[in-house]
Amino acid sequence: MPLTQDVRAAAYLAMIRRYIGGGAVEPDGLAPSDNTRETPPITAADCSARLAAADRMFADWLAPLQRTAAEVAGVEPARMADALNHMHHESRRLTMCDDVLLDNVVALARGVIDQQVPGDFIETGVWRGGVTILMRAALTAFGDRGRNVWVADSFAGLPAPDPASDLREAIWHHLMGAVSLLRSDLATVRESFARAGLLDRRVRFLPGWFADTLPDAPIERLALMRLDGDWYESTRVALDALYPRLSPGGFVIVDDYGLPTGCARAVDEYRALHRIDAPLVRVNGQAVYWCKP
Repeated sequence: MPLTQDVRAAAYLAMIRRYIGGGAVEPDGLAPSDNTRETPPITAADCSARLAAADRMFADWLAPLQRTAAEVAGVEPARMADALNHMHHESRRLTMCDDVLLDNVVALARGVIDQQVPGDFIETGVWRGGVTILMRAALTAFGDRGRNVWVADSFAGLPAPDPASDLREAIWHHLMGAVSLLRSDLATVRESFARAGLLDRRVRFLPGWFADTLPDAPIERLALMRLDGDWYESTRVALDALYPRLSPGGFVIVDDYGLPTGCARAVDEYRALHRIDAPLVRVNGQAVYWCKP
């Protein structure tokens, strides 16, 4: 890409990143919908109360372990409050990803475009759509005219894990009721694409639970897949359905690998089952990626 094109691409992507990060964008005037809510922050006391409720709700599973919900969740109430407030109160943001995670998406998107790795882009678990907006913007910035971006989400929040198979995830699901289970409706996500001027035929929505939408999704090939489903089952379903469609030289990003859920277990089991020995590269303490050989 010539230098002047590179500069224009960088400036355009910087504008989109300010937009999905919740800031007004000049000179175009882009700004996300005003989703602010006049609600007080979640406190450690609130989290302690929710954990006490979880002790009662999951008593049948906790009793044999002789552990409390807080011990199984693996985080103290103050840190839990910090995590929940990050999800809930930065309400003008369209993504919870920090700069390091967004840099990773842009770098890998550019890599597969430059290397002409065939296939579309997808994110499974999009929240308010920020990362998929950035993916679509990257296609424009780097001159790609053929790929689609698939936006896969329940648009109904996180599914409820079975406490019999993953008690920690079930407790976290209960705790995340404080942030409406990360629910964001399809119409709002579409509007966010439209405000950025990026809602076109190359943006394809897959609304519904992953087990219902991903196996039969009309996707032939993928070059970049980003998994942000939080739980074991959501991650495993996405890998089972999508990894066989990933082109050699394409990338898998797993956003929740470092979180205290079953995501890492799903990834490790899938890689072991299919003898995938491509190195896992850490993006930060939370996300990893690898390149399909």
